[in-house]
Amino acid sequence: MQSDEIIKRLLMQETKTNVRCYIVRAFNLAARDSDSPSDPYVKVILGEDIRDDRANYVTDEQAPNIYKMFEF
Repeated sequence: MQSDEIIKRLLMQETKTNVRCYIVRAFNLAARDSDSPSDPYVKVILGEDIRDDRANYVTDEQAPNIYKMFEF
């Protein structure tokens, strides 16, 4: 019974962690422009933290290779 209590306490402790999100490729993106395919970019939301890579959009591509990493 003691080992169960120790495990429970360890699991309930607040722990700082890093979360890494790797984005490699997108597939079958819907066209959002009326006269051409979309210009996709990456936006990742984790809780209240938002990472946006809008400055590096890909022109007219429905299945772009992204190769980005975001760390929270």
